[in-house]
Formats: sequence, C-alpha cells, structure tokens
Amino acid sequence: MELQQAVATFTRRWHHLEKGLGPRGGLVIDFDLAPRTLVALDVPAFDSREQALETLAELQARVAVSAGLKNRAFLVRHLAGSEAYLRALMGERAPFDRYLRDTMGIAPAVHDPAELADRAAALRERARALDIPWGPGGEPALQARFGRADLSTFEQELRSHAAALVAQVRARVPVAPAPEYRIEVVQEDAYWTNWIDGSVEAGVTLKVNTHPRVSYFQSSPLQLAAHEIAGHAVHVGCLRGSPHVDPCTLSLTVHACEAWQMEGLAQAMLHLLTDGDLPPEVAVLEAYRDYTGDVVNQAQLRVEAGEPIDRVCEQTIALCPLTRPLTIRSGLRDRSRDPLHRAYIHVYAPSRKTFLRALDLPRAARDRFLADVLTGLWTPGQVERLLAGEAAEGVRLSPP
Repeated sequence: MELQQAVATFTRRWHHLEKGLGPRGGLVIDFDLAPRTLVALDVPAFDSREQALETLAELQARVAVSAGLKNRAFLVRHLAGSEAYLRALMGERAPFDRYLRDTMGIAPAVHDPAELADRAAALRERARALDIPWGPGGEPALQARFGRADLSTFEQELRSHAAALVAQVRARVPVAPAPEYRIEVVQEDAYWTNWIDGSVEAGVTLKVNTHPRVSYFQSSPLQLAAHEIAGHAVHVGCLRGSPHVDPCTLSLTVHACEAWQMEGLAQAMLHLLTDGDLPPEVAVLEAYRDYTGDVVNQAQLRVEAGEPIDRVCEQTIALCPLTRPLTIRSGLRDRSRDPLHRAYIHVYAPSRKTFLRALDLPRAARDRFLADVLTGLWTPGQVERLLAGEAAEGVRLSPP
C-alpha cells in the first residue's frame, strides 16, 4: 500500500504543479478517482518539473521490482507514458514513433495510399447515392442532409438514448453501474465535440462544445450517448468498484496508455451493443469517420517528417471533402504544437479498429471481453491477448 500511496501522491503533486503553471501547464489528471484514503487532495505541488521527473524515476525503479500489484505491466506502461509526456512538457521533442510508443504503447499505423483510395471510392459512391458530392460543396451538402443546428432538445435525446444503452451494457455486464452525470454547454477552440471528465467530489460532467469548428448531426445524441455515457461513464464507474485495478491508477490520464483503451472502447460501444447493425445514417457517418481518422493520422506523420504544413493541409482537405477545412487545419495544428494532442488524438483511429475486432467474437466471448475491459485497465498488448481469448487473470499477472 505504501507504493500505491507514493504513485498516487506523485500524480497529484505533478497535477498541482501543472495547474499552477496556467496556460503553460499540461493536463495530468482527467478522471480524478483515486481513493481519498490513498492520497490527500491538498498535497503540495512539486517545485519544478525537474523535481517531478526525479521522483518519477525513483518510482519506476520501485515498480519494476515490486510484488503484489494487481497489474504491474499496466502500471509500468502508465508511468512510462508519464515520463514521456513530462519530458515533452519540459521541451524534449522525441521522434514521433518513439513518443507514441512511450506514451500510448503503440506504433504509428501506416496505411497504403491505394487502400485509402479504395475506401474513398466506396465512400464516394455512398455519398452519391445520398446526393452528396464528393468534392467542393460536399461538407455543406452533408450538413444539409444530416446536420443539426438546433441543440434545444439535444440533452433530452442524449439522456434517453443513454438510459437505453446503459441498460444494454448492464444486461451483459451485471456489475456495471448506472452512471449519474451532468451536461454543460461550452464553446472552446478544440478538436472535440464533447469532453467527459470527473472526480470523486464533483461526479461526472459531459461538456457539449458549440465552437464553430465543431458540427453536429441528427444522430449525434445517439452516438455521443454510446461513446460518452455507455462508454466512458460506465467504464469509470466499473473501475471504481473493481477489485482488479491498482488504486493508484485511478488518477486516470489522457497522456498514457489508458487513453488508448478508453477511447477504443468508447468508440466501439455502439457497434458492440448493436452487433454492428447501425441505422443507415450512422453507418455512413461511422464509415467516413473511420476513413478520415486514418487519413488525418497519415497527414500527421507527414508533418512530423517535415513536410510543409500548408501543402499537407490542402491535400488532406481534398481527401476529406465532407469535413470542414477549419477542422482539419486546426486539428493538425493542435497535434503539432501540443505535447498532449500529439499522441492522444492519434490513438482514436487505431484503438477503434482494435476494439471493433470484438465483433468477430462469438456473443459469449464478446460479452466476456466487454466485462474484462470495463472492469480493468490494460496495455494495448494486453487487450490483444484478451481478444485472442486469454483469461484476464493470466494476462494481468504476466510480467511486463
């Protein structure tokens, strides 16, 4: 328990340090769910990032040889992510493949341009069937067909869909709780349409972003209910009550590999609950989202390799004609200049693909996988082993 306290205290002291740096600080704790008996809220901030890095190195050495942890491999990978992110905040600019591996535990996914072109051709035909041009005018036409400007009943619809989806999750995973949450409307120049976070004291808050770079669709309440509530909110509720999680890891972050797991699970949740049988509008939007996620990730790799960002942006806009140009330009900008977004946004597309592979499992195996990923924190490699049918206990107890 002393090691658990030391890790939790490190995370909170680092969190306080970054919060005290104002706009120059980084986000550390996202869901603040570590037991308050483990670490006090008012522990002092580190004096500097250098002091935080020294303390982290000491913790990593202790964790490497410790016994009695619930999932030592995950904690090792989580702390490695913290080190990489902390170094980036200090000014270190690691090569992207190393930075992504150190933070999120994955390698960049490289896609064959021919394969992306084939997917674009298939999407072009689906768009044409809906009278949506694949080119100039495509994005306004998509909005005219499926868009949503009026958000007056958005919360009511989202809550209704969330109640039905949560009931489905609980039917498959009986230990899953019915989450309580509040919804807040904001306007932030950020890539996200919605952001969910929370703490032991404040509970869970879902923010709905109304900035001009963000667009909504008629199906958004359903998709967001699945992602944010049946996905994230149910997941963190399961983690708080799980006997399989090291308490110190409940200071959840978005700079380490738990972000890969949480975003992959949340993106796949609607598919897993409907056996992939989505409403036609949602199926089209999901296919386009899958395609654009891969295309923009490839654009990020080009920027990381030193290509001129204006050229990359214009070519990416041409490849994704149903997306607002502002969304693409600001997204690549954020990934390039923000150490958090550099790795975190990149995980959406590959994590989604991994978790959607659960659709290929028989129903009983899929429900077992769903229960395992909801009640545990796993590295990407461990999730692969769960998908392959390995027992969760054996995966947890395997050495890093």
